[in-house]
Amino acid sequence: MAGLVFSDTLERAENIVADLQIAQLGEPPPAPLPVVVEVDEKSLRLWGQWPWPRYLVARLFARIAQAGAAAVGIDTIFAERDRTSPAEIAAALRRDFGAELALDPLPEGLRDYDRILAATLSSGPFVLSYYFAMGQEEIGDCRPNSAGGAELSSGSGTDLALHQAVAALCSIPVLRDVAAASGFTNGRPDADGLYRRTPLLMQWNGRLYPSLSLQTYLTAAAISQFVAEPALHGLNLRLGAVTVPLDPSGNLLIRFRNRSSDYLSAADVLAGRVGAERLRGKTVFVGFSATGLHEYRPTPFDPDYTGVQLHAAVADNLARGDFLLRPAWSRLAETLLAAVLGAALAIVMARAGPSASALFPALGLAAVAAASQFLLIRHRLVLSPVLPATTLLVVLLALSLLKFSREYRRGQQLTRQIADGQEAIIEGFCAMSEYRDPETGSHIRRTQNYVKALALRLRQHERFRPHLDDDTIALMYKTAPLHDIGKIGIRDHILLKPDRLTEEEFDIMKTHTVIGGEVVQAIGARMGSNRFLDTAADIILGHQEKWDGSGYPYQLCGDDIPVAARLMALADVYDALISRRVYKPPLPHDVAVEIIARGRGSHFDPDVVDAFLDIHEEFHAIAVRYQDQDDPVATLPGD
Repeated sequence: MAGLVFSDTLERAENIVADLQIAQLGEPPPAPLPVVVEVDEKSLRLWGQWPWPRYLVARLFARIAQAGAAAVGIDTIFAERDRTSPAEIAAALRRDFGAELALDPLPEGLRDYDRILAATLSSGPFVLSYYFAMGQEEIGDCRPNSAGGAELSSGSGTDLALHQAVAALCSIPVLRDVAAASGFTNGRPDADGLYRRTPLLMQWNGRLYPSLSLQTYLTAAAISQFVAEPALHGLNLRLGAVTVPLDPSGNLLIRFRNRSSDYLSAADVLAGRVGAERLRGKTVFVGFSATGLHEYRPTPFDPDYTGVQLHAAVADNLARGDFLLRPAWSRLAETLLAAVLGAALAIVMARAGPSASALFPALGLAAVAAASQFLLIRHRLVLSPVLPATTLLVVLLALSLLKFSREYRRGQQLTRQIADGQEAIIEGFCAMSEYRDPETGSHIRRTQNYVKALALRLRQHERFRPHLDDDTIALMYKTAPLHDIGKIGIRDHILLKPDRLTEEEFDIMKTHTVIGGEVVQAIGARMGSNRFLDTAADIILGHQEKWDGSGYPYQLCGDDIPVAARLMALADVYDALISRRVYKPPLPHDVAVEIIARGRGSHFDPDVVDAFLDIHEEFHAIAVRYQDQDDPVATLPGD
């Protein structure tokens, strides 16, 4: 099913592109335009509804023939007798009512209108229509007049996949037998409902039969014999000095033009208002354009094309000798070209850099489009660029996705390596801190979990929601252990002093925030700024700032303090309160909670304190989980 959908989509795309390319062709060689005589609205208004009495049809045909038309193709089938004939009316009255209608007053020649039309048909270059049944249609069984000189050389029609008819619907014998020739009117649109090609030949019971447009052209050109022979592209139809290239099914790819025929109203011809010069020596087609009578055959260039216009367009192509051809081998050539271009692109993208990988498909697309248009202009070959171009784009997309996937995996691997490196740096710095200050080991692990717990609580708060997405919380968790990294720059006699610090010593201790910030800035100077380093700097430089501006090192206050630093400040104080220090014993959890609550709006952001009070038991659980072995939280006073 997927293959059928792709094939149908590909065909539609190829048809659209071919339509655009053909529209760019120049003017064809000059030739007299066919003439279409239309039974139009005006004709019905003046001469009555269709079907007209056949004496009136005979009069129309006679005027065309008398004007010197070279051939007259009739795009209608007279499949039943004319019921308006006096003889037919008399027979109907006799059959249905047992009544007799005297015909004696009428001249013999006026009693049967079909014979009047037959007399006209026998005296001019008229070509009747018939319709071939291709399947199980019940349309009658007649044998149309075929061009007596039709031949198929060097092979059978089945080898060429010619359309095979099984039956035919013709005009009544009295008309069919007297006409000079006849042609079929069959046609079939492409998948998109548009007519681009039409069969010129069909086969029935081993014989070749021409289309109405072909037979009308043959009659106008006085060609009594045509030969169909196999060719590399499909089939060559030899019409005297003209060779018409057809596909293996006998179809002609029609070249539509802005104007393929002249148009005359049947009413004007019947009224004698058309000069003979308009018809003399011309190929004429008689058909319908009145609403409800004509057959629509939409084309890429006119959605309102009628059947008789299509016949005229084909005759115009034959007269000009300017043919388009989509060879039987075109699909193979397009497929091979697509395979070569796809393979070449794969090699280029595997070995070349980004510029060449982008340039090659662009040049390939341009080259394919240019070559396709050149073959159409120079040789009238319709070779579609769609399949090669699609293959290039698909291969480009597939390989780009493959490269992207590979680079993405490589990027993920690099990201993991960077993250691992960051973790290693943090662990290294923490190890240095533990080496310098043994009291900070478990403190580091506790504080980073405090910060995470606070952040998860606060992101439900409207004030903090824009600042605490998942990535930011993860960065705060990773960088929290670095908050006291600056202590590696504090001399041991101060850092490890087993007593309270003097004012001068405490001033020196305060510099650990600036020292830590300088370490991060030095790393950033080499690596470039990123969110990890920015978050680390916020925590290192700001975790000793206070909400009322009395902190250090920059006396920031309120919302000027980074969010990460505000959370770190509370976490750091809480852990300091519940931990043993050389200068103080640990405080019970409930005392620590009370002290932090008193710092609301002075030391800490009020909303951060409120969040802490909501989850303070979670803080205690973290403290127990990561307690120091030599100072278990479980033995803290008040527990």
